[in-house]
Amino acid sequence: ALHDGRVRVVAHPPQAERFLARLEGVPRFACTIASTDTAEIPEISAAGETPEKRRYTAALDSEFLLYGSTLTLGEIPKNPLGPPSPVVITRAGLCTLGQQAVIVDAGTRILPRVPLLTLGGTPGRCITSGAALPHPFPGAFLATLAAAARQLADRAPWVILAESVPGGTTTALALLEALGHPARGRVSSSIPGGNHELKEKVVATALAAAALPPDAGGLQRAAAVGDPMQPAVALLALEISRSKPVVLGGGTQMAAVAALALRLHAEGIPGNPEHLALATTRWVMEDPSADLAGILHSLPRPVPAFAAGLDFSRSRLSNLRRYEEGLVKEGVGAGAAAFAAFWTAGIGHDALVAEIEELVHGLDA
Repeated sequence: ALHDGRVRVVAHPPQAERFLARLEGVPRFACTIASTDTAEIPEISAAGETPEKRRYTAALDSEFLLYGSTLTLGEIPKNPLGPPSPVVITRAGLCTLGQQAVIVDAGTRILPRVPLLTLGGTPGRCITSGAALPHPFPGAFLATLAAAARQLADRAPWVILAESVPGGTTTALALLEALGHPARGRVSSSIPGGNHELKEKVVATALAAAALPPDAGGLQRAAAVGDPMQPAVALLALEISRSKPVVLGGGTQMAAVAALALRLHAEGIPGNPEHLALATTRWVMEDPSADLAGILHSLPRPVPAFAAGLDFSRSRLSNLRRYEEGLVKEGVGAGAAAFAAFWTAGIGHDALVAEIEELVHGLDA
């Protein structure tokens, strides 16, 4: 790995080195957006200033990612305490790679005004219902997913799969627990300290309502207590991994997707788990109120993980410096986009930070 701290290994160093050796050329970057009514629970998320504004987060992230400005509302999502959405990191990273993101809609309430790869999914109900998504998944949805995966893998040497789902760390906790991976106190959050007590209460209610039988399959478990992004990205990742390396762009939300992908592969869905890895930010890797490495080490086979060593402590912009307080850690594939900029484009740390500052400065101007 890069020895100047730009790319760090979070879990499974031998597999991580082998995975890095496979990465050549510029990746395709796809961000899957979805809505879950779980995000409406007061205090559950800081991915947007209010529950009402969180409904727009995925749409605004998508618009800014593609155009560098928003169309649906006149602002990008931000933490209630001021720091901007991590989409500013993602866009800066993709600009250095000369890449345009693909936005994949897995079931979103407010659609962004951008070209969409639409899977035909529906927004998720609150997981406390124990029946968050329709199950079984319609055959047409699964066929569309397979076609979308082939489209993303076509002519790309490797693929990054990211997400924008407010409330998604709570659904990640629910899915990990439903799959049998101990995750209480381990998932990261847009809220400092992790907000574990509220999340664990919500998840306990969800699992009790779902009353999953011991022989429930991976998709049945995801449908009961997950969000629409999770099965979509797990199935996209498996299909793409048959021919290309796949980086899951995100923190503990993507650890849950990795767990689901491994479960589905064990249940007979084709894919190549050796082609799967995860990339996130240093803020998730070092989060004292989470344990990404611990979750990954609980999985049945190694999924190597990387962190982009972004550091905003010396940024000239106070709202970026607040990232160092743990107010924003990850989202919209920020860590994976920075990882790709460092690893593939060889951009220096300070040069990428300067790109990000330009974007944020433009928002405030």
